[in-house]
Amino acid sequence: MSTQIKLRNCAKTFADGTRALAPFDLTIEGGETIVLLGPSGCGKTTILRMIAGLEFPDVGGMITFDGDDVTRQSIEKRRVGMVFQSYALFPNMTVAQNVAYGLKVNGVSGPERQARVDAMLEMMHIDMLADRRIDQLSGGQRQRVALARAIAVQPRVLLLDEPLTALDAKLRVRLRTEINALLRQLGITAIYVTHDQEEALALGDRIVVMQKGEIAQIGTPREIYRTPQNPFVADFVGAANQLAGHMHGGKLHIGPHILEPAAISEPLGDIICNSGSVDVFFRADGLSVCDLKDAHFTGRVEAIAYLGEKLRLTVSGIGAHTLMIDTHADDLTEVGSDVHCRVNVSRLTIFPATKARFAAVAGTGTI
Repeated sequence: MSTQIKLRNCAKTFADGTRALAPFDLTIEGGETIVLLGPSGCGKTTILRMIAGLEFPDVGGMITFDGDDVTRQSIEKRRVGMVFQSYALFPNMTVAQNVAYGLKVNGVSGPERQARVDAMLEMMHIDMLADRRIDQLSGGQRQRVALARAIAVQPRVLLLDEPLTALDAKLRVRLRTEINALLRQLGITAIYVTHDQEEALALGDRIVVMQKGEIAQIGTPREIYRTPQNPFVADFVGAANQLAGHMHGGKLHIGPHILEPAAISEPLGDIICNSGSVDVFFRADGLSVCDLKDAHFTGRVEAIAYLGEKLRLTVSGIGAHTLMIDTHADDLTEVGSDVHCRVNVSRLTIFPATKARFAAVAGTGTI
């Protein structure tokens, strides 16, 4: 049965006085895959270590597994499986011996231990490597061994701390797909730490975006990507563009252009409509290349990145910063040329420029 995890009023202050985490609450449902996403030093690994029992929250914090208080319980008693970025495999053991290690420590009998090891190696498609030494394996093979070892002990919770960072891009994508399928197959509660936004969007049932020791937003991948709740999330997740504008009478003014978003989220709609200066965020698909007669903006192409089916243009001359625009790979565009583009109002997210209050603009609309 999958384990529900609750963290209540959990903060973390280290011995030198450094506040790593502000007090927060988080509920992880049984069988759910939660991804902790954020830049280095934001506190995501500290949360993972508190769930594991490698760190303890400040006084007043509580962690429960299915209602049982495990706040001060050691990692051995919590029955968690961990996969680290370094994999932490034993180089003096074979693949099979590494997978069997946790079972042996837990006193699992010889025949049952062997049966579980065989099952894990087959599940990870590394049964043919059972007698290999760790130094004879590729990075992807080592990652599979680490996963097999973590799962073999039948943990209540599986914790993964940036397990794909050391691998090349193509292998990362393949193993990410395999991990996703494995977690669905096992139905195990999993917490996955990463700074890779694409990885987070692909793996998480929900994503917890972290900023400077605080939770910036919790939501599904779609919610995080399409309806960010504050400028940090809007800027951090995905290829974000930003323009300055101002609101007046429910209309968005950017330079000489007036845009009419069809829906402004409540209850902050009136505040945004009369807030004056605003920041407008949108992804690379928020602008589309068009003919001059249909354009809202004209900029100059500073760089072109070929991304297979599309080109990503870096364009200057529209706002204070360069913008990214995705267009079809067959479009004939050169560095230094002018490019005309049109805003997709369904892709805009707007915040007061003071950042004192947050709201999002979403949905279809007319210009």
